[in-house]
Amino acid sequence: MNTKIYRNFDEINKDLEIFKVEKDLAYAKFKRSLDDTQESLKPMNMIGETPKKILGVLGKFSGPIKSVALSWLFKKIF
Repeated sequence: MNTKIYRNFDEINKDLEIFKVEKDLAYAKFKRSLDDTQESLKPMNMIGETPKKILGVLGKFSGPIKSVALSWLFKKIF
């Protein structure tokens, strides 16, 4: 690692500002990555898009049609 020689405090302050911005940027990237990981580990995201679509279609039905459709779906799954 190269040792930097500073001639005045302005150079030190400039480098400190740069390091602070780099640290804040790295923290923001880490936080975003953590949020993305948490989102991907949710049960609905782990099972894929197909069940979401099926449940969305079933949500549009009402009453006995919905119960028959759910019964049929569970019989097919299990």
